[in-house]
Amino acid sequence: DSAAGSNSCPPSAAGQRAGAPPGRPAAANAARERSRVQTLRHAFLELQKTLPSVPPDTKLSKLDVLLLATTYIAHLTRSLQDEEESPGEGLGTLRGDGYLHPVKV
Repeated sequence: DSAAGSNSCPPSAAGQRAGAPPGRPAAANAARERSRVQTLRHAFLELQKTLPSVPPDTKLSKLDVLLLATTYIAHLTRSLQDEEESPGEGLGTLRGDGYLHPVKV
């Protein structure tokens, strides 16, 4: 019988994950994932920079950045609605001495 070696993987598929598309080596997948993670990290850092009540050297989790961003957007929305109701007043007191969220430095 020459079928004894038919259960082994062909050499081109060696080193690939199960379910990975053929012809795409694991190194390319890892590089693509690193690039994706780096892009996501950069986007969160840019979003954090736009938050007015967070000192620049503050380390926040992604969840904290999202919570602060949604809180700030809600604040801006309320401010715009208040401005429509009573024009001429400021945009509120978000930049006071306090912070929107406990910060970790």
